[in-house]
This record gives sequence, C-alpha cells and structure tokens, in this order.
Amino acid sequence: MPGRDQKVLLLGGAGLVGMQCARTIAREHPPRRIVIASLFRQETVDAVETLRREFPEIEFAGYYGNLFVRGAPTPIEEEAAEILPRDYAAVRENRQTVFDDLYGDFETAYRESMVCALIDREKPDAVVDTVNTATAISYQDLFSSSFVVSRGLEEAVDAGQVSDGFAKDVESHLISAAIPQLILHVRLLHRALSLSKTRIYVKVGTTGTGGMGLNIPYTHGEDKPSPTLMSKTATAFAHTGLLFLMARTPDAPIIKEIKPAAMIGYRRIGYAPVRGTTYRPAPEGGFRVVNGTYKLYECREEALGGTLDNEPTFDGFSEVRDDSGNAAELTVPCVNTGENGTFTRGEFEAITALGQMEFVTPEEIAQLVSLEIQGSNTGRDVITAVDSSILSPSYKGGLIRQVAIEELEKLEDERGVPSIAIGQLGPPQLAKYLYEAYFLKELYRTVEGVLGGPKPQRTAQEISDAMKEHVLQSPLRHTVTSVGLPILLPDGRTILRGPFLRIPAYNRKAHTFDLSAGQIDAYAQKGWVDLRVAHMQWWLDQFTAMHDSVHRRETKWSSERLNIRTYLSEDIRIGEVVAWIFNNVIEPLGHRIK
Repeated sequence: MPGRDQKVLLLGGAGLVGMQCARTIAREHPPRRIVIASLFRQETVDAVETLRREFPEIEFAGYYGNLFVRGAPTPIEEEAAEILPRDYAAVRENRQTVFDDLYGDFETAYRESMVCALIDREKPDAVVDTVNTATAISYQDLFSSSFVVSRGLEEAVDAGQVSDGFAKDVESHLISAAIPQLILHVRLLHRALSLSKTRIYVKVGTTGTGGMGLNIPYTHGEDKPSPTLMSKTATAFAHTGLLFLMARTPDAPIIKEIKPAAMIGYRRIGYAPVRGTTYRPAPEGGFRVVNGTYKLYECREEALGGTLDNEPTFDGFSEVRDDSGNAAELTVPCVNTGENGTFTRGEFEAITALGQMEFVTPEEIAQLVSLEIQGSNTGRDVITAVDSSILSPSYKGGLIRQVAIEELEKLEDERGVPSIAIGQLGPPQLAKYLYEAYFLKELYRTVEGVLGGPKPQRTAQEISDAMKEHVLQSPLRHTVTSVGLPILLPDGRTILRGPFLRIPAYNRKAHTFDLSAGQIDAYAQKGWVDLRVAHMQWWLDQFTAMHDSVHRRETKWSSERLNIRTYLSEDIRIGEVVAWIFNNVIEPLGHRIK
C-alpha cells in the first residue's frame, strides 16, 4: 500500500544509514519517487542502481555534490568535477564564497545554496537527513586553525610584514567556526523546506562521542577531553537546539531527530587494502596529503636527541615490497562501518566492548525513521523528549558484534595477517595498547603466561628484554611504524619510526619539539609503543588486576562477573584487554554509564 508521501529525499542517502532508511521506507510505505543525494557520483550511482534492482516499482533518482556549499546539484546522469571537502577551502575563490555566505547577505546565500536548489527542484514531501553535519562542520578544526593564525601573526610581526600565506590562514580560520556555519545551514534548510511545503524532516544526528562522556578515550591524540571532539558534540547539540526552534516555528515541517548513542555498523567485512587520509612523497619534494591506500615502509632506527621533528619525511625510507616486487600496501582483515571508518578486529573489538561505545545497527535506526515518518511515537525523538530519546546499544548489535569478530578472526587465520590497529578509530593510544598487547600475546599467549603463573613471577626487565628481541625480529614492526606509531626501545632514547608520526600531531607551523625525559614519557603514554622496563611493569600490574578480577571468588561464571570490571578470558584478546584498561585504569575512566 503506498504511503502518504509521494516523494522522499534522502540527504546522505548513499551512506550506511541512508541506504537502510531508503530500503525501509520503500518496503514499509513506498512513495512514488525516492531521491538519493550524496557527496560523490559513484557512490550515488551504486546506491540508486542497487535500490532500483530491489524495488523496481519505485522511481529512483540521484544527485551528487557538496550540500554545504554553493552550486547546483548534479544528476547522476551527468558528470562534474568532484572536490573533496578538505580541498574545497584550499581555493581562494571558494573560501571567499563561504565567507560571504556566513557573514554576508542571507538572500544571496539562499539563492546560491546547493541544498536549497535540490529541495526546490524536487519539492519532497519528506526529507530524511543522514549527513553527519556535526562532523562535516566541527572537524574543520577551529583549534588548529586558531594556532596557525596565531603563529602567522607572530611571523608577520617578526618580519615586519604579513607573510604570503597569512591571508589564506586568516580566511580559513574565519570560515572554520562551526556555529556560524551551522546557523546558516539550518536557516537555509528552514527556508527551503517551508517554501517547498515539505511535510516532515527527520534528522539522524549524533551525540559526538558515541554515547560516551567527557572521559571518552577515543580522541586524535589531543589532551582528553579532545577539544575537536568536544566541538563536534557542541555542534551536534547546537544543531538539536536549532532544530528544536525550527519545530516551534509556524509553517515549518514536522521536525524529528533520531540521535544514535553508540557506534553504528557495519557495511561489510573483508580483506582489502586500507584506505584513508595519509601522506605521500610529493613530486617536487616534501610530502602531500592524499586520500588513498596506506603504504608500508621499512622502519629505521633513530637515536633521540634534544629535539624531535615530526614533519612527515620520506627521505631514507624504503617501501616494503610484496612477493611480486611491488610496493606493499597495508592489507588486513577489516570491518567497514561506513561513515565511521574502517576498523581492524582489535579496534572493532575495543570500541564495541562492554563499557565502550558498544554497537547499534543501521537497520534499527532506519526502522525508527520509518515509524516517525508514518506518525508513530517511537519515544526516540530528541526534539520532543530529549531525556528519553537516546538510542542505546542493542541486543542485535551485541549478537552481530560476535559474528563480526569471528569472521575477522577467520580472515586473519586464512590470510596470515593479524588485524590489530590502523589508527582510523582515532586515538594513537588505542593503537599503541593494541600493538603492545599483541606483542605480549605472541610471546606469552595467555594472561597467566605473561605473569609466569597464577601469581606474578616474571620481572618487568625479563619481559622488556624479550619484547625488544621479539619486536626487532617481527615483520609487524613495519606496519606499526608505517601507520605513524614509533616504537620506543628499552633504552628510552632510541625509536623505530616510519615516515610520519601521529604523536606529537603534525602542525605545519610547529613541528620541532624539545625532547626532555618527561616529554618522551608523555609521548610514549599517548601513542608510542613503549618497550621500557617501567611500562612492562605497568603491563604486569594490569594483567595481575585482570587475573584477580576473575579469581577473587570461587567461580567466574555468575551474572555479577559480567561487568566492565572483570576480564573473563584466559587468553589475551587484545581488544578486550584494551577495553578493560579504558574501563578501569586510564584516567579519567573511559567507559559509559548508561
């Protein structure tokens, strides 16, 4: 039976959640026409073709382009230049138009807006917005931009003139402020939806932290809480506030927001080269930032002096070669979680563990969106009931988590490649702990194996010596260093490193650092694989606590054991180990309370 809405527009419709929303709407209350809008042409074409095969009785159309900027939406039947959002602001003319839209005439901004043009062209009855607006806006990183502008000012003052790049820095800084962009975006949406007589607008939002708090351990190497991550949360809930105002505005459509509070996934599991934002040698020398596959480089030993320059460099680094003699790419069994990124088993296991972000499926989100469009009260609409609207981790997510982990383990065995960490989940500290735990697992297999028995018998010195010997012989060291994690050897002044370092984070205005013993300790704690004796003692303490958490009473199999304070496995399951550490050790404790 056809639904009341004859035309439905899905913003971000080619994404993980967007596709499930399209399927659910087409199945449960099919409209005459469904329009998919996404950033890139190929993903939109693939989505539309898939939906046409599944629902041949419904008309599907697709548009692509950056909905946050000026321009006309391009139908998938036509080809146009596609620019990454990261590269868009690198062009002076583009920065100027964004600046004009933010701080200039609203009417001009409305006339030139791509999202407004799309809504005006299609005049949908219902709009489902699954674009991660908070990430798109807040992750332009006002904090780094502010630092760059400050350094540029210092350079200009010291030189007695404004440097050539300073104008770009100032413009980029001014257009990176999240709140003006968010206000403009919501105003444009309100105008376009109202003029098009859209009946309902459903936003799939975000908490910014996957339901966790200020203690979230998943950052990008900054101090916790991460200013960039907190900016995302602030933007997400500012967005909710603006949608709340839109819902109270006369002649506006019905406004709903579904706000998942867990990691959303997953799209697929497979063995393939890992893709993401990485560094490449530039033809003219130096480096360039690209969105491509991760290359493997042979690490080299480097003595630590008084300073550390973490500007990416490829001088003296050789590419690892595969069996065919070609440059090797980082290829591991991974789970693709859509917009959240691609994770290894270790990363997936950690982030979905009890007390961490845990897990919810896109199908559940799509079902809620569908019910809200139909007029059912789900109790999960943030606009009408903030306190009771959060979509928590689900039973299905818990079941599928184990299936995903088992499939990843099977792929590890088949391919002979461990799935540990690639850094796309965010914090270098997570990857650091995962690799350290994996090396310990290779050496000792079990928790008691690390300890040397039911009671700790091994010394930290013994473990440190064994770890050094093992790591220096392990091919895995090249993977560790190629993803930006240096390995600090037991002497505390020598590292194995790759072309770039994740800690300290690279900033083009400040990339040389003093290296005191205290600073080395800080870097090692944040994201260096640390083989020093003191850190091996730390690991001994943690494994002792894990062992005692199970054996403090007669049996480990009772309901009271199933909590974040207990590590139940006898084996070293690296994701569970790191999740236990985040839950119980790292200050502030990085677990969710509801």
